[in-house]
Amino acid sequence: MEGRAGRKLLTLTLTGMLLLTGCAGRGENPESRVQAVQTAYGKLERFTAQAEVTADYGQRVYGYSVALKGDLESGTMTVTQPESIADTVLGWSDGKTELEYGGAVLDTGALSSSGLSPADAMPTVLTACRSGEVIDCCTDTLNEAEMLYATLETGDKTNCRVACWFQPDSYALARAEISESGQVIITLQFDEFYFQTTQAEAK
Repeated sequence: MEGRAGRKLLTLTLTGMLLLTGCAGRGENPESRVQAVQTAYGKLERFTAQAEVTADYGQRVYGYSVALKGDLESGTMTVTQPESIADTVLGWSDGKTELEYGGAVLDTGALSSSGLSPADAMPTVLTACRSGEVIDCCTDTLNEAEMLYATLETGDKTNCRVACWFQPDSYALARAEISESGQVIITLQFDEFYFQTTQAEAK
């Protein structure tokens, strides 16, 4: 991600970015454990969120804060930090993304051979939450809080896996990691996540 006039974000040095879960009983009928989550996200009508995004390009790792809103088909991601590119807005709809702020250049270049970029992060996560193939599911601990953990495979052209940590009662997302070939390339740490279903069931 780059700002105007050649400004660059501070490269973050992250160690141990991949969270290793301490799941017990993994592989025990994971489909039934996550069925309620996927049913809820399949009825998602709208969502809003605040998140810290980390994109790992291998030799460079970028981090920024964003505000997100949308539904299953379209949405926007607005950069709130760093200040040099604040108010940059990326919109997505029908699998396409569009930069909506002239003057700053948001690096949405491909992170992987499949073409996945940071702009694709949230729609990829939502696709996994709604209809991804369940690879793993268990109870896990994140930041000393009990979570429902699931590894989901998107099965689309990106051929990536998404690890999700959900609030166990509301199913709100707490964290998501997108990986390809075993390497985490995009992480979203949610400070806030709210979604509402078509049956007006607030989460």
